[in-house]
Amino acid sequence: MINSTKIILPVFTTLLVTSCANQNHIAQQNLAPVSNPCQKLDYLIKAYNEGFEQLKAGEVKARASKIWQAKYHLIGENCTIWTLGGDKTTYSCNTVQVDEQVAKDYYNKAVSTVKQCLGSEWQANSSKRRHDDGSKTLFSTDKSEVTVSTHLVPSSSVYSNTWSVYYYVGKNQ
Repeated sequence: MINSTKIILPVFTTLLVTSCANQNHIAQQNLAPVSNPCQKLDYLIKAYNEGFEQLKAGEVKARASKIWQAKYHLIGENCTIWTLGGDKTTYSCNTVQVDEQVAKDYYNKAVSTVKQCLGSEWQANSSKRRHDDGSKTLFSTDKSEVTVSTHLVPSSSVYSNTWSVYYYVGKNQ
């Protein structure tokens, strides 16, 4: 009996380790970055339906909401997923530009790219932001509650003026 245990235990351990390694490899394949912006948007829109669960990394401490670092980045390396309430989970990324014109060019190109990627069944609604001199374009479709939006956001401080371009995938951002 002892001899069979000595044989079975290493075999079982090997199978268990192999199984975990395979699961980790499968998860990495599902999160593999893509270079095409249209594929990235499509992936994020589909991930919205599952609350971006596969994309959540470590949780960030916050008072009023739950925030996670994202494993998948549309742009840059500081994308987050946050929840403000029951069904309001949002994926967010941003880039900061010092020069206003560079930021506006980036924003216009982003809006154009999103429009092209989402296609004609998505409607674009551009407007001024409520609390600053920025702009936003919200993309929506009758076929889904998910929205995609791009925001041009000014911020100024005593030392500098910067502009940020934000991307949101969520619900009415």
